[in-house]
Amino acid sequence: MLFKEDKAARAQHQAVRENAGWYRWTHDLVEVKGKDAEKFLDRLFVGAITKTPVGRTKYTTMLNEDGKIIDDTIVMHTGEEHYWVSTLYAPQFIRWADAHKSGEEVSYEDITKTVDMYAVQGPKSLEIMNALVAAPVDGLKRFAVEDNKIGDIAVQIHRSGFTGELGYEIYCKIEDTQAVEDAVRAACGKFSAPELTILEVYVRSLPVEKGFALRQDMYGLTPYECGLDWSVNLDKDFIGKDALVKAKEEGPKYKLVGLEYLAESYEDIAQKEIVYRYGVPCGFVRAAIYGYTVEKNIGFAVIEAKKAIAGERVTVGSNDSPAIITEKHWL
Repeated sequence: MLFKEDKAARAQHQAVRENAGWYRWTHDLVEVKGKDAEKFLDRLFVGAITKTPVGRTKYTTMLNEDGKIIDDTIVMHTGEEHYWVSTLYAPQFIRWADAHKSGEEVSYEDITKTVDMYAVQGPKSLEIMNALVAAPVDGLKRFAVEDNKIGDIAVQIHRSGFTGELGYEIYCKIEDTQAVEDAVRAACGKFSAPELTILEVYVRSLPVEKGFALRQDMYGLTPYECGLDWSVNLDKDFIGKDALVKAKEEGPKYKLVGLEYLAESYEDIAQKEIVYRYGVPCGFVRAAIYGYTVEKNIGFAVIEAKKAIAGERVTVGSNDSPAIITEKHWL
């Protein structure tokens, strides 16, 4: 059976696009605090952490000394000398931080097991949130975080998400998670907003349609090769800056692009499958999924920059599965 025939996945996907849906997202969370927390994070990431006031958050990437992406994160300025780093790879982040700590007054720890997060995503998410929390969130800007309550439970609300729709994240202490989940389930139920139970829907099909890539899609590329030029602040020092400046001057060697797979199903296409142009290897696949809104098999690929031409036909894998290079988004 083709994945696109999965009625449950289609229903959950469309719920977020047309109404709303919710899910528990157990990503990793690292708490960073101390007198030099801001300065330390500013050196680890390409974005200007020093320009992120309390109550605001920033999407940014972390590079190795070669100027290549090793992680993409949300850095949340939750209080004075206090940050959260949202990542899928807390142990790797901590090892990297340990390796580059240089006398700063800063501490960091993985708090993933002590803080839980629920996401409410979709056009109706604001109405749901206002029915759920004590203080209305109408004024909460994108990439902003603030304290609130669900009943008597203290929570933090972050206007963000990975679906490309209006959305919010609810952070709570792990001991409050069941009560928060019950409240979220009840509030969403009143709006016929289902729980998303299929990981590929909220990690792949929804994000990919909007062009949202995972760290694994961008790993080993420069921000410029991923279309993240806007996220780089060259007016400050950060790990990998010298190599990144050189890479910018030389121009991108590769480009993260969209691929539309013309075969009936994407399911035989694996990560790292070779992409061919006129029979000659020119790149490799990074993702493949069915987009229920656009009704296409879509995904990402890394292609040699000079050959990354939108509209160009290529083949994928030893079976010569046909595909078309596109821009890195479909909605």
